[in-house]
Amino acid sequence: MDIRIPYFENMELGKAYNIAMESVKDWVLFIDHDIMLATNPYYFNACKAAIYELGHKAGWITCVTNRIAAEPQLSKGAPIGNDIIEHMGHAKKLWTEHNGSVLKINEGKRTNDGLDFPGFSGFFMLTHKKAWKDVGGFKDGFLGVDNDYYHKLLKHGYDTYVMQGIYVYHIYREKMRWETL
Repeated sequence: MDIRIPYFENMELGKAYNIAMESVKDWVLFIDHDIMLATNPYYFNACKAAIYELGHKAGWITCVTNRIAAEPQLSKGAPIGNDIIEHMGHAKKLWTEHNGSVLKINEGKRTNDGLDFPGFSGFFMLTHKKAWKDVGGFKDGFLGVDNDYYHKLLKHGYDTYVMQGIYVYHIYREKMRWETL
């Protein structure tokens, strides 16, 4: 399993994912630059166990976090502040409660305009090369790249999962506050 933080100039996230996937042998964990994996020291082993348990029928395996609009990935009761020790405590609590268990989530949500809105954000995306090839890769651009990939996976018969025992601290919009300091 590779771990990558995709980046390409001009916010071309889809292009960065596709370039990275060209050199991936099988599984890859794409993470955003603003998450802290260190909140759970077992994340790597949990990813490997999920891959072993689910195999290639899984198109996307993710985890939970504190700041995200995608409800299946939002950890209820996560600390509101930025104290890393509190986030590590929350991660330990979730690990104790759920360990490496995975929850299958193969649905989106309906919006007022009738479009299907997916349940996942791409901050932590464990996927594999076969799924990427089967769905035709990631679309170009930045916004909606994760949503598009999620839908294509479902359309091609892949399952999507959340590891409820793996919690990562997501700095997310907190970095905007730093700009005002």
